[in-house]
Amino acid sequence: MKLTIARSLCLGIAGLAVVLVVLNATRADQPAEKRARSEFMRQKLNFSKDVLEGLALEQFATIEKSGKALKRLSEAAEWEVATIPNFTDYVALTTEFQRHADDLVKQAKKKNIDGATLAYLKLTMSCVQCHKFVREIGK
Repeated sequence: MKLTIARSLCLGIAGLAVVLVVLNATRADQPAEKRARSEFMRQKLNFSKDVLEGLALEQFATIEKSGKALKRLSEAAEWEVATIPNFTDYVALTTEFQRHADDLVKQAKKKNIDGATLAYLKLTMSCVQCHKFVREIGK
């Protein structure tokens, strides 16, 4: 019995190591700046998914926590502003995103599921608008 558990544990660790090596090799093909931006945006996407889960389950603490995290990430992205053409438009879009994130948190604190859902919808729309903007200037 102990041998089976030990063998399973070793196989699991070896499998995890293989997955990590493959993921690291995939990431190594990207330039560091693009990889950092991609990982940063992936974090935002994950927090956004957490908000949606919180809305679906009426878990206001999850909505509030994830809304705050989205705002922090948005504020942390401000170092990139100087690298973006037409940065004043980008700043306006970012400010709008942050305003919607603040409203999301406010509605979660009030335990207002309808208000939080509307704030999430507006937040998501501002994400899409910003991504459209960034894609357009990249052409």
